Amino acid sequence: MMSRTRTCYLASLGLSVVACGQPPAPADSRPSVHGGEAPAAIQPPATVQPPAPIATPPKPKEAAPIPDPKPPAAVPAEGPRLVRFDADEAGAPSPAFEAVVGDWYVGEADGQKGLWVDGSRWRQGTPSASLADQAKRLYGERYAEFLDNVKAFAFFPLAVYTGEAPSGDMRMSINFYPEAGRIDQAAGIVWNVAPDGSYWGARANALEDNILIFRYHRGKRTILQTVRGTSTPSKKWHSFAVTLKAGEVVVELDGKEWLRRAFTEPIAGRVGLWSKADSKVLIRDFTIEAMTRGREPSKSAP
Repeated sequence: MMSRTRTCYLASLGLSVVACGQPPAPADSRPSVHGGEAPAAIQPPATVQPPAPIATPPKPKEAAPIPDPKPPAAVPAEGPRLVRFDADEAGAPSPAFEAVVGDWYVGEADGQKGLWVDGSRWRQGTPSASLADQAKRLYGERYAEFLDNVKAFAFFPLAVYTGEAPSGDMRMSINFYPEAGRIDQAAGIVWNVAPDGSYWGARANALEDNILIFRYHRGKRTILQTVRGTSTPSKKWHSFAVTLKAGEVVVELDGKEWLRRAFTEPIAGRVGLWSKADSKVLIRDFTIEAMTRGREPSKSAP
């Protein structure tokens, strides 16, 4: 009976029964009254420590946001192109212009070299002898249409600039010396010269002391606006400028704005020089430049 009781006691402690004996004393009990040493206290199984958590590497500091780059500075418009005639052969046409109607040649007046438009030999207006070849160089296969229109009213000498005009807003200027002419002493600038021979223009006239804007289309010139009282003495140098910008055309004479008018036509085509009838005028320092918003045009002194 006693042996069974010890066995059950040991079994209740989860120990394997190897022999029957006294039940173990508590860990802090003294030696038993029987004189034997108390069995060693049963140590609880060591607590298994959970593995240390894997250290998460610290998040890198967020880089400071890269500021948006400043918008690139506006690309400056192409600088002014200046056509001078100092190196051109006197008495010959200038390679910078195709003399489509009238007599245009390099010469001098008042000690300055330039491009003459000479109407002194005008006989009801005559196209250039080589007009067909010039028209082909300017407009290729459409030259015949151009010929039909400029010859229809050859009263207006015209020289077309051989260089490319800026696309969009632009400014053109000249200095001119009106020397002679019984009917007219006119100097002008034209733009939007199209393959069909039509164009827009502005001109000053020393005999009439006025400035006007006109359109030439299919052999007919239509005057759109005139400003009178613009003193332009003969045999004196004058500056003349046309600015096409922001839907307007502005015309200046001798550095003063005289005329401003809405101009909503697309700016395209060629540009050139213009005169009228028997005018004999020397033109120099043809300047053309692209215009951008906020840019002041270059000024040319006569």
